[in-house]
Amino acid sequence: MPYLRSAMARLPDSGQIDLAEVFRRVQKEMLAQLAVGRLFEHAATAGSASEHHWIELFDRYLPKLYRAAPAFVINAAGHRSRQIDLAIFDNFSSPLLFPHSSGVHVPVESVYAVFEIKSTFSCQLLRDAGAKAESVRALRSSRRKILAGLLATGSVWNPETFAANLRPALAALPLKQRLDIGCCLDHGAFERVATGRLHISHHDDSLIFFILRLIERLRAQGPAPAAELMQYARGVDSLHRR
Repeated sequence: MPYLRSAMARLPDSGQIDLAEVFRRVQKEMLAQLAVGRLFEHAATAGSASEHHWIELFDRYLPKLYRAAPAFVINAAGHRSRQIDLAIFDNFSSPLLFPHSSGVHVPVESVYAVFEIKSTFSCQLLRDAGAKAESVRALRSSRRKILAGLLATGSVWNPETFAANLRPALAALPLKQRLDIGCCLDHGAFERVATGRLHISHHDDSLIFFILRLIERLRAQGPAPAAELMQYARGVDSLHRR
């Protein structure tokens, strides 16, 4: 990953490493890459480029138990979510169903988290992310929580008013559309904990706050249950005439 390699290359050769500073440099380089990309990319392709940067980041930092990719989420009854910009799902025991260039189809049992990827944070885009999350959560066959959030570079709010605007915008979302964790690289990351309290990071720490808190939340869920493949294939007569 270019961000990490470049950030590490500029650190002094000593027996001590400032991990917070490494993440800050990765964050600055990711912002720079996105800014340069916007100079060359057509508006229609800018979203795909942002998705690529976030997927590359997750591939680098998430344990190999997890995979991150654009996806549709489905259940055994054949119901499907709206298209998800980036889903985090089990990478070991659950198969991908019907891989396609527009996004893989992932059994809902294997999904840990879903994110929308946009250029900015705003009330409307937070609502859109919440609606996408609800379309996934409606497919669940168990009470296991599926995390949801929004990832972006900037915000329609300035740095001084970011937290003051973000809090009521998140609070206004219905329970089924609740966003648990997200990151605005320029202005700060957020996490809503089990008690309902909302934590918002300093803008310099948005990436390290988001990545480390996300990994902790994923681990807290434990392993995903294996999808019952025969339930997904119950319409295939040959499988049930053995």
